[in-house]
Order: sequence, then structure tokens, then C-alpha cells
Amino acid sequence: MKFFISLFLLSFSLVFAKDLTIAYPVNVGALNPHLYSPNQMFAQVLAYESLVRYGEDGKIEPLIASSWEVSKDGKTYTFFIPKGQKFADGTKLDAYAVEKNFKAIMLNKERHSWLGLTQKIRAFKALDETHFELKLDSAYSATLAELSLPRPYRILAPSAFQSEDTSKGIKKAIGSGAFVLKQTRLGEYDIFELNPYYRGKKPNFDRLIIKVLPDPNSRVLALQSKGIDLLVGEDIISYENFKRLSTDKNFVTKQSGVQGTTMLTINASKDHATNDMKLRKTIIQAFCKDVVMKGILLNLNQKANQLFHPSLPYADHVRLEKEVDCKSVKAYDKKVSLDLVYIGTNPIQKAIAEALQGDLARVNIHLNLLASEEVSFYQRQRSGDFDLIFNSTWGNPFDPHSFLGSMLEPSHADFMAQKDLANKAEIDKSIRAILNTADEQILRKNYDFVLNALQESYIYLPINYESIFAVYDKAKIKHFEFGAMATEFMLHKIELQE
Repeated sequence: MKFFISLFLLSFSLVFAKDLTIAYPVNVGALNPHLYSPNQMFAQVLAYESLVRYGEDGKIEPLIASSWEVSKDGKTYTFFIPKGQKFADGTKLDAYAVEKNFKAIMLNKERHSWLGLTQKIRAFKALDETHFELKLDSAYSATLAELSLPRPYRILAPSAFQSEDTSKGIKKAIGSGAFVLKQTRLGEYDIFELNPYYRGKKPNFDRLIIKVLPDPNSRVLALQSKGIDLLVGEDIISYENFKRLSTDKNFVTKQSGVQGTTMLTINASKDHATNDMKLRKTIIQAFCKDVVMKGILLNLNQKANQLFHPSLPYADHVRLEKEVDCKSVKAYDKKVSLDLVYIGTNPIQKAIAEALQGDLARVNIHLNLLASEEVSFYQRQRSGDFDLIFNSTWGNPFDPHSFLGSMLEPSHADFMAQKDLANKAEIDKSIRAILNTADEQILRKNYDFVLNALQESYIYLPINYESIFAVYDKAKIKHFEFGAMATEFMLHKIELQE
């Protein structure tokens, strides 16, 4: 009864407000800007701003900071914070607020250690109301790009702090982004309203409603029945439905540029059968990728044969093996049973997992498919509790620099899968060299070594280079554009039809 009452109230309120309604598989979370799952990155970008923004073609643009200076040695950044900026509750956004956030973030430094910048920060302080200074131990070429990420370097209003340590919780989700979270009903919806103090151009609608629809088919049905206006995001819609709706005159379909690589990570740690390189190689070679590209991914994305798209910096020197006929691969020496973990609400992962299961059955490998809810899925990645698990690089601006940096810490599947490789120490040494230089020759040499060492370890089974899909109701939405980051949906720039 409670569920139906809340739906009725939501529908009733829709009559009086001009809303944009989208769907997402889960709630946006508590929306703590300094923490991770279950906080959803796209929603953290909606509510919070960072000092700078990652723009088109990797250009760093002003956001909270209108300008910045970098010392000659590359170790000191001074950001100018213009006067007059406010958070969504009307409180002051100045350099002291930025300093308070950096204190909170660095209190939880270990949790953010996957990010190269976190390990470089030596000191920070507000010089006065309008100047914030960041000092590094050594020059770090990805400083501005990593400050622009959806988390953790986003700025929460000091009035919303519960304590100095935001890892223990916040009072409210108050930032300076275009939207402010007003209401959440677990498993039902999240409602955002416009930030009255937002400095950018305001959209021509009053509220953003995010309906929680875990089932992918329900999301499409909701779009077709006008229960929602837009579907956007990674794996938010099946390839089949995306292609089908692209021929429906009532909808507009859009596809972003490359935003990362979808892959399977195969665990090479000693306590897993997949520690055997021969087994990992058999898995990779027996996977009929072309069949998946055509039959499941409908050739909408480019097939991937290496960890990063070759157009990315330093990713163009990877040595690729000659492809073999997946159906003629010799069976593995003995029968083996492995677990593949996927997100249960993700239709693409499920379909690919089933295809791989069929392929591996030909080569003596039984694959158990384990559907996992999202929080447990990422816990498994961090703990290494998998033989195979879906994984992806993070797209702009993470790839390749920040993604490689994360391999040094036990924060993602990559570290756990690599930790027992014979050349792990050499890989880590080269990654550290990458993180500590701006010298092109040193960067090229070490990238070449790391990317080829990973390719030849058979830990990664790249599948496709991802793009983000969007489908929207043409009668409701006049304009939509993708952001430069995979999780920046630019909902504040959506223009509804009058």
C-alpha cells in the first residue's frame, strides 16, 4: 500500500511541475561527494562541482576555479576562486570551503590511494578567500584531469558536513552543481530540483526525476509509454532495443565516442585455477568474439583486442597476436570449473557471459555464471573473489593514465588479478615511473613495457570499445548532448520542447 501511495503522490506532483524524467537501475545513493558505490557517479556530477572541468578533446576548463597558475617546477598549483559563488543552500563557496573538503578527502587518503594525485599531494591551504594552493611532492601531469573526476575531489558545502570526516557520513547533499537532491525513496525514485544559485545556464524544466527501474525491459517499456523521457548511460539499454528504437520515428538515438573498454578480467592469483597462463590463454582464444560483436553487440561498437583503444596516448604500440579460429582451439588439459561474476541487472553482461559459457564448454571448461547485485559485484572485484569478472576501463579522463595508476592499489579487480604475476614488480615499477614524470621518452618507454606485459599476461579479455547510448522521446526533448566524461550526462543542458 505504501508503494502505491508514494507512486500516486509522485504522479500527482508531476501534474504541476515541468519535469524531466529518466530511469536508472538503482537509487543515486546518499550522494556523498567523497565516497564511492553506492553513490552513483553521474549523480555526483549533477550535484557537485570540482575546481576544474574536463572538456572536449581533453581541454581543462574553469569550474569553481576561474583560473589557475602552475609553478615552473610543476609542483605548486594556485587556483583563483571568484567571489560571490554559493552552494545550493545559499552559503558561501570560497577557498576555505575548498580547503575543508580537501582535509576531509585526505583524512580518507588510503581509500583514495588508487588515484595518482592523492599520493602526490603534500600540502594544501586557502591562502585567502579567493586563492587555494595545492602543493605536490613532484610534478604530476594528470593533476588537473584527476581534479575534474566525478569523485572524490568534488566540493561539499561546509554547512552539510556532519563532522570533519565525511567518510563517516554527511548531513545533506549540498553542492554547487546544477541540481540538488530533494527526495529519495529507496527502490522507487530520486527527485532533484534546480540549484537556485547555479551559475551556469539553467534548464527549462523544474525537476529531474530519476525512477528506479532495475529491469532493462521495464526501462524501455517506460520510455515507450511516456513514463520516462530519456534513457542514458552505460548498459542502460540493450543493444537490440537501441537499434530497434533507432528506426522508430518517435525517438532519437545517440551514441557517444569511445568511452573505455569492456573486458573480462581473469584472476591470475595463486589461489585460483586461472593462475595457469595456459588456461587463461585457452579462455581468450576460445571466445568467439566476432559472434558476440555481431549477435549481441550488433556491431554498434568496435571490437577490442587490447586494453586501451589505440587512439589513446601511448596505447598504439601494443603487440597483437594473430587471431585464431575460436572453434578450432584445443581443449584444456583437464576439466575445470570456473566462476564468472556479472551484474545481475545488466543484460549485456548476462548475454556475453552465456555466449562465453557455450564457447568454453567446447574446451573442457565449465563456466558457472554468478549474477551479483551491484554493491557485492564491486566488493568481489576489490577482494579478488572471482575467477573471471566483468570489468571496464573508465573512459575519459581516466584512460590510460589514472587507470594504470589504480593498478598499484588493491582497490579494483586489476590489482587482485595481477598480484601474483611473475613480473608484477616490474609492471608496478614502470607504472610508478609513468606517474612521476612528464618526460615523453620515459613515458613512451614505460607505457610500451606495461601495456605489452599486460597483453602478454592473458589477464584481460578485451571485448569492445564502449560508447554511451542515449534514447529520448522526440516529442518531449528538443536538445540533448553527451559530456566529455562517460558519467557526465549533461542533463542541465537538456532543452525540453515548449
